[in-house]
Amino acid sequence: MIARTHFITSMLVLLLVAVTGTISASAIGESPSASALWEKADDIADNSEQYLPGIRRISYQETDGKGVAVYADQAVVLIEGSHYDRYLQVREFGDAKIFDLMARYTDGMVLTPFSDNVYDMDYTYTGVTEQVLDTTTEVFTFSMAYDESLPYYDPNYLESEKILGWDDDEDDFDGTIEGTIWLDKVSGAPIKMVTLYYLEDNSPTGTLVLEQSVYFDSNRTISTPAKISTKGTLTVQAGSMGRIAVTDFTITEEQDAFWYNSKFARGEIVN
Repeated sequence: MIARTHFITSMLVLLLVAVTGTISASAIGESPSASALWEKADDIADNSEQYLPGIRRISYQETDGKGVAVYADQAVVLIEGSHYDRYLQVREFGDAKIFDLMARYTDGMVLTPFSDNVYDMDYTYTGVTEQVLDTTTEVFTFSMAYDESLPYYDPNYLESEKILGWDDDEDDFDGTIEGTIWLDKVSGAPIKMVTLYYLEDNSPTGTLVLEQSVYFDSNRTISTPAKISTKGTLTVQAGSMGRIAVTDFTITEEQDAFWYNSKFARGEIVN
């Protein structure tokens, strides 16, 4: 299932050429072959959604905002099913500080623009072909908006009614969740994805700015995250003097031992 998409038709391209005189291939933004490739990627994402990492190996490094390392640690997460896979049994080994920070934006399972229950999604074909991990890929950009509760598995799911990435006044994306994804030119399987997040919070929790890069293990039927690198900045207004505390961090994660959970679903109640 794909959320809203916008396609530029041949008539529109001709109109633009008439107005501007010339237009490059990379600026066209959409083509029947590109939309077919996106559809293939969506099918693979649907097939992959219920494969969960049994093991997540996490490395964390923190600096003081000036590049000086002040803390580093490692953590491990083990994920199993319970009660006929309706619930996830998650065991975490490591500093709670790392898990609390990651819980601001993820439950460990990567959210892609192909997720069925996003509030809205729009993509653009860039016209660029790149070689990634010995694979020829086509490059797409995307914008997303989704309910704040969506990135967290809950068998008794309830919407928070707070939509991240959406401007209600403009009835459009607000630019806070945007990314680029590289798809296998032949199969459509996701090979790489980079997503930018701006999660504003003026409370003591702080504003989080993230750049998350994901590399996938892919074949022609499923695609699962293999390595995830998240670079972030946490900015907190501290004390009555209005001072700003800045923490820069990098989280590198490897996921493997994937297993199939027929009950896993995002953004809906599990039966």
